[in-house]
Amino acid sequence: MKIEQTNINFREETINGVLYLPETKNPSPLILHLNGMPGLEPEKERERFAQDMIENGFAYYAFDYTGVRNSTGLFEYYYSLENINQILSYLVHHPKIDPTKIALLGESFGGAMAISHTARDSRIKCLALRSPVYDTDKVTKLKVFDGLSQLWKRSKQMRFPEVNLKNWFQRQSSQYNPAKLISRISCPVRVITGTSDEVLSIDEIEKLYEKLPSEIDKEIRIIENADHNFSDKNHFKIMKEYIINFFKEVLKN
Repeated sequence: MKIEQTNINFREETINGVLYLPETKNPSPLILHLNGMPGLEPEKERERFAQDMIENGFAYYAFDYTGVRNSTGLFEYYYSLENINQILSYLVHHPKIDPTKIALLGESFGGAMAISHTARDSRIKCLALRSPVYDTDKVTKLKVFDGLSQLWKRSKQMRFPEVNLKNWFQRQSSQYNPAKLISRISCPVRVITGTSDEVLSIDEIEKLYEKLPSEIDKEIRIIENADHNFSDKNHFKIMKEYIINFFKEVLKN
């Protein structure tokens, strides 16, 4: 495995990320990981996903949005969507990446962002979603939102403008709502979630899945007793194998 630390310019800020590469001569398909808010540091993704991705011949890129940890600036939801575009435009020129074989892996809030980006980017060949946020209009109405927003502030892993977070998020996320954009997706999609998700409604995730066009290659898998983060090691293993096998099916042919 080869590991490259990257700092990608975005406006006046810098996006911190880590590119994990297989030791091969030929360019590899790219899996771009979109984490939640804030998710895990990209430097800690080796054991979680990167090692298995590398062993299956994929390049894997993890990063922090601007305003998160070692990326500079303040977190802005709509700028985070533009972070994705900037990163892909940078990575497609890497000599070890096949620019014709790009997939997104979106988890939780990263799932909402993955849907919103894929709806407007034909470079994405397939999309995997783990416990995705299903409707940004409904997020601020969840009982957990106030607690989450306070946690984001206290953890100091995310830096926000000095605003009312609930109103601010509602305004920013209205342009990039997965519930409104998912019907535009035309690539293969896999969704995996658990029956014991303590953050998001499994029924709402299933409703989001049903909004995908009927003609595309799509599938949803629901894991009994798995929580939002698939914190049980066996559940996590099942989820990871499901996603990797999907990427192999689409990107290795």
